[in-house]
Amino acid sequence: AAAASATKASGLESGGGSAQTSAGTMADLDIANASMDPNAEEKAVATEPELEQDERIQQTVKVHPVVLFSVLDHHVHRNEGQARVIGTLLGTRTSSTIVVKNCFPVPHVEKGEEEVAVGKDFLKHMLQLHQQVNPNEEVLGWYATTADQTTLINQQSCLIQDFFSAECADPLHLVVDTSLSGNMLACKAFLSDTIQLDDTVLAASFSQLKVELQCAEPERIALDMMIKTSVATWNKDTSKQIVESAEINSDIANLEQSVARLLQMLETVESYVSDVVAKRRKPDHLVGSKIASVVSMVPRIQPEIFAKAFRNNVQDLLMVVYLSNMTRTQLAVAERISKTPA
Repeated sequence: AAAASATKASGLESGGGSAQTSAGTMADLDIANASMDPNAEEKAVATEPELEQDERIQQTVKVHPVVLFSVLDHHVHRNEGQARVIGTLLGTRTSSTIVVKNCFPVPHVEKGEEEVAVGKDFLKHMLQLHQQVNPNEEVLGWYATTADQTTLINQQSCLIQDFFSAECADPLHLVVDTSLSGNMLACKAFLSDTIQLDDTVLAASFSQLKVELQCAEPERIALDMMIKTSVATWNKDTSKQIVESAEINSDIANLEQSVARLLQMLETVESYVSDVVAKRRKPDHLVGSKIASVVSMVPRIQPEIFAKAFRNNVQDLLMVVYLSNMTRTQLAVAERISKTPA
């Protein structure tokens, strides 16, 4: 198969393909051209993760919720008739983890299967603005949307991947399924390799990586509020939706809810263990190993020592709250006195 290579408007060579420029409004866009072999056609291969892979393919991709919402917002506001949208991924990278923290859209136009135009000037300008706010974030790769689970990567993906190879080393490709099939938001990540025979590039191979959702505390609170609002919407309870979306629980209320959920999970585990011991349920060795792992992480403290330490911490916390209230009161009284005319 012929190689997929990115061709810049500045005139870089493309294995037999020639550089082209767009006219009119696309004059500032870079053109990615496929060099076509008359006796073969380009192929993009997407492979599932395997057990025996190098450290590069074993990396874990952690995506923040704000990235997914930005991608969905970009897809909703896309141009009429545009099949998919693309953008740049920003974040940090280590030897074992790729953390995607932010993203921004990039304009592009796909012309058949042999040519893709990407807004390079827009990308550089937006990247400069983002680095002024978050200088620690670097370009990780690019995202694309799809409404068809059977077509995650195509020939244009190879061209765009080659384009982003000039922006960062080993670009990450994130594919977000906007069809929301099964009421789920599917998100898959890939890294690419080239299949070569001597100096001839035959094809581009995309290997899938593990993807996890990573939430900061503010993001977790926002997601909780959105889930509550969604439940109220499904139940068609508009009044409850407005109240729950307008109020954010205090730290004490959130702590109470967390403790209640923890207690409920402990009761579920206790019920499962009791049923297994009484032979009312068939044991699951995987579940048992996970329960044993969790129990082993709990420190062994005598109840009396734990209760004493807890009471001491509560007393210290109450003292801090009391002193804070006294300071606030004194500042309010001093402000009133200073504003009172002599």
